[in-house]
Amino acid sequence: MKKAVWLFLLVFLVSPFVGRLYFSPFTLSPLDRTILLEIRLPRILASALVGACLSLAGLTFQNVFRNPLAGPNLLGVTSGSAFGAVIAILLAQSPYAIQLSAFVFGLIAVVIVWKLSRFIGDGLLSLILAGIAVSAFFSALVGFAKYLADPYDKLPTIVFWLLGSFAGLRWESIKLMLAPIVVSITGVLLLRWPLNVMSLSEEEAKSLGLNVRFYRALFIALSALGISASTAMAGMIGWVGLVSPHIARLLVGHDNRVLVPTSALVGASLLLLCDDIARSVATFELPLGVVTSLIGAPVLVLILARRRWHVKG
Repeated sequence: MKKAVWLFLLVFLVSPFVGRLYFSPFTLSPLDRTILLEIRLPRILASALVGACLSLAGLTFQNVFRNPLAGPNLLGVTSGSAFGAVIAILLAQSPYAIQLSAFVFGLIAVVIVWKLSRFIGDGLLSLILAGIAVSAFFSALVGFAKYLADPYDKLPTIVFWLLGSFAGLRWESIKLMLAPIVVSITGVLLLRWPLNVMSLSEEEAKSLGLNVRFYRALFIALSALGISASTAMAGMIGWVGLVSPHIARLLVGHDNRVLVPTSALVGASLLLLCDDIARSVATFELPLGVVTSLIGAPVLVLILARRRWHVKG
């Protein structure tokens, strides 16, 4: 875990001085100070919070569903949030309206998934199938909204938001979604022992006295809350929630008492690093979702390949 702490501190301290406009940390002009305090610091804080939140959501789903490839988009929360943001862009285009609409529709999506899973069956498989169906439904609605959008005004905004970005984020935007993200992160950090038990089979968990149904609902609610708020703040950010827990397992193993905080630190560091790349490698800002995919996909392949070689060895 010490490695994860040092990695996060290093990336967090370097990030304020990374960007197309370079300035020295030792000689700050009034303009440099304004850029640092009003533009870069809120963006860096948001990146760290969203990265930690998505990583913990991915880790939680991997334990609850006992599937190492489960990610934050499993239950349709991300697609629901995307549809909420698109609707707000078409109707208002206010940053606060977009955030609130994305957050509300993300929560609506997970409620629909929960109700639908109880209707078609009772168990993890029903929940996953309902999540896939709801995700596809909201994705189709997003596609339909893009088809109807004005190609010269609304459509570019929709596409840019869907690709993910922290550009233009200010302290006011963070305050709007800070509470649900903090509740999500804190809740998972405090429930590390039940999360350990949830990774066992349902029969084993029950034999240890755990109310599996209650904790499953609680973990899903905490994760959905964080995913909705994160998507509302940054758009659709892929791979971070899937890859970060696997990197953390390589560092500290599978014990969630240590794995949970390590995953949060790894997720925060990874998203900070991706955001640094997005705003510094070109004369224009790259979409954050593109950067996370370009980095996350090969990293996941390497992790899975390493595990296979380790098993064979």
